Amino acid sequence: MSARTALLATLLALFAAGPAAATSPTDFLYGQATDGSNLPFRYFVPPGYDGAQAYPLILFLHGAGERGSDNEAQLRNNANGALKLLGDEQLALQPVFMIAPQCPTDGWWSGATLASAIGLVDQVAAAYHIDPDRVYVTGLSMGGMGTWSAITAQPTRFAAAVPMSGNGDTNAAVAVAGLPLWFFHAANDPTVGVEGSDNLVAALRNAGASTIYTRYDTGGHGIWSVAYAHPLLFPWLVSQMRGGSGSPLPPVLRITSPTAAAALSTEAPMIDLAGSADNDGEPIESVSWDRVGGAAGAATGTTAWSVDGIALAEGANLLRVTATTPSGHAAWGGHTTFNDALRVTRTGPPPQPGTVVAAINAGGDAWLAADGTPYVADSLYSGGSVQVSSHAVAGSDDDVLYNDWRYGNFAYHVPVFDGRYTVELQFADTYNNAPGQRIFDVAIEGTTVLDDFDIIASVGVDVATVRRFDVDVSDGMLDLVFTNGSAGSARVDAIRVIRAGDDAIFANGFEG
Repeated sequence: MSARTALLATLLALFAAGPAAATSPTDFLYGQATDGSNLPFRYFVPPGYDGAQAYPLILFLHGAGERGSDNEAQLRNNANGALKLLGDEQLALQPVFMIAPQCPTDGWWSGATLASAIGLVDQVAAAYHIDPDRVYVTGLSMGGMGTWSAITAQPTRFAAAVPMSGNGDTNAAVAVAGLPLWFFHAANDPTVGVEGSDNLVAALRNAGASTIYTRYDTGGHGIWSVAYAHPLLFPWLVSQMRGGSGSPLPPVLRITSPTAAAALSTEAPMIDLAGSADNDGEPIESVSWDRVGGAAGAATGTTAWSVDGIALAEGANLLRVTATTPSGHAAWGGHTTFNDALRVTRTGPPPQPGTVVAAINAGGDAWLAADGTPYVADSLYSGGSVQVSSHAVAGSDDDVLYNDWRYGNFAYHVPVFDGRYTVELQFADTYNNAPGQRIFDVAIEGTTVLDDFDIIASVGVDVATVRRFDVDVSDGMLDLVFTNGSAGSARVDAIRVIRAGDDAIFANGFEG
């Protein structure tokens, strides 16, 4: 019997014996941060602690309703369900420590408070034998947001994370794409909209991450007692090791053919994929695939699946395969999805100068422009939201392009051959009516190209403008990041990317 099979058999036998007896808040000791903040915290030492062994540790971040200074509220209602992770069955499977800091009354899990909370891991590790490669973070509501902030602030600190009912900055997804994450949220959450988790998961998967997402149809905001009791969550969590050196348990999907590696290069115009999906014997409803910015479809099979004849674009391609299963809580419906990704570079001659390699109608549907450029529907983005208008737009024969747009903090990641490109950013402000109402920044390949950009101050209301920039790409991915500035939200209406020659002249931008 393999170690993995034995671990699952042990867990199933324990669950068969009866429901988990959740650890009580009275089992937690009291502490204060020694970094000068005096942040109050409670911590759980597993029964039978043996200093000769190294133990995993879970950092738990509570929600906004438990803020204060009494060092009690963060464990109220059994930490709103988080103590399900410390049931008898779970501790028999893997004894773990838990730290539960308390955020100040008017505070947030950010900045110095978050740094102090994360620092508690080292404080406890100075007194107990903690495995530094098995430190996990989870949180709910405000704590779900704090979980995202924690891993993006210190991407190499944690082995895995479980954000619940939260949200966060999608632009940080690339930095944590290699970290195992399992999100939980309900579609009818009235307090923190489900789009918060939707956007983070989309951003991660657009960055090539393998991410798990349980999205209940119902359940409202307080899903946590059910979510933390998911029978696969605890064994999955404690199987993770920092740097991906562990042997993760289900749910897990793997691409194994033509390679189990994260990337490959080929001269072939098409590729076949195959692999496996494991939901611990529970039903897998479907397995699907997509090429980011391109085609999509259904795979053949579920636990063993395959896809034949995926057409590859020249240059970089990101292929994703995703399994869909029931959520694990029938009363609330919904699904759990989990995926794997493969980056494929199709080698060959690069496009000739002047070739339009990408044209995207940001926030809108596919559109054939007056100059013959076929714009694809909005794709290759992470973060942001979409809005529409119906204004006449001066300076363009394509009003449609300028009456739907993506706005907020967001990014586009466009796969291209390495080399030089002219990037055309197309803007019009059909929402505001005066200068100073929308000011934002744009960076391409890590360099700011528009700083405090105000569309109306530049060209007026309902007027199209095109800004052109020459950039060099050396990693097969053209990255464009739009960031809110001092007023309003960042916006882009369309993007066009053209293979440039050696004599490109728009390095400082050009107004059209």
